[in-house]
Amino acid sequence: MSMTIRQLEYFLMASRTLSFTKTAEAYYLSQSAITQQMKSLEEELDVKLFARNNNKIALTSAGELLVQEAEAIVIRARNAAEKLHDIRDGMTGTLRIGYLQSVEMTKFPIAIQKFSEDYPGIRLELHRDNAVELHRDFMEGRYDLIFNVGNEALSYPGANQRILKEYPYYVVVRPNHPFAHRHIVTQEDLKYENLIVHESTQLLMDTSGKVSEKYLTPENMANIITTEGEVETILIMVAAGIGTAVLPQLDILIPQISLNLIHIPLETGGYNETLSVYYPEEVDNPMVPVFLKSMESQL
Repeated sequence: MSMTIRQLEYFLMASRTLSFTKTAEAYYLSQSAITQQMKSLEEELDVKLFARNNNKIALTSAGELLVQEAEAIVIRARNAAEKLHDIRDGMTGTLRIGYLQSVEMTKFPIAIQKFSEDYPGIRLELHRDNAVELHRDFMEGRYDLIFNVGNEALSYPGANQRILKEYPYYVVVRPNHPFAHRHIVTQEDLKYENLIVHESTQLLMDTSGKVSEKYLTPENMANIITTEGEVETILIMVAAGIGTAVLPQLDILIPQISLNLIHIPLETGGYNETLSVYYPEEVDNPMVPVFLKSMESQL
């Protein structure tokens, strides 16, 4: 019989109580069971650990030496078990997260901070990219999960989608623009406007080979004079009178720059931008469900 961690735990208890009876009571075992375990341990080590005198026991010199070694072994074993349990339960390791620039304007940064504070053993790898690149890298296994917009040009076979929120579209103009006092702007209203949109629109169009966005009619798509990668740049262009921006509410929730601009809801027939988190159906990384659970209370 090989020496076990449990035997060492029994031995340490007996060394403290100097009683097999009390040791047995501590582990809800019979005295004979503890006696047999100690006898087996002595046979395994080929030394006497206890001097027995009637109903009393005392540590031998070999037993006193084993106390120090056994305590160190048990502590290391417990620490190792805790670390393994932490990995199993998603408490330590690395979590790779991809996200859109616009997600920074939601409660995403706060959720990330809260998660890192609650789970300091988890190393977060964060990378910002556009919708198309996020989709490609996720499907190639470079992320454990991503925060991305839902779009018919991007499919996610083998992945779960958890919708976080839907955001209506807005038209962004200067205060002296004819739309400034409107309560809503229609697709017809945009037919003579020079439109500025986020570059993800063009990327998605190029990827799908067709007009995949539904927030603008094909006629209004033709009015797009430029696409930009940074929302701040788009807003500055509007402020400079270069054109009218069409952006989802997600992009204008918390402007990173202070400009005197007007946001008017755009009529899209009920179509909204959908922000979702995508993760594999077969989750290999135990940190993913831990993060998703934490995220629910923040976003």
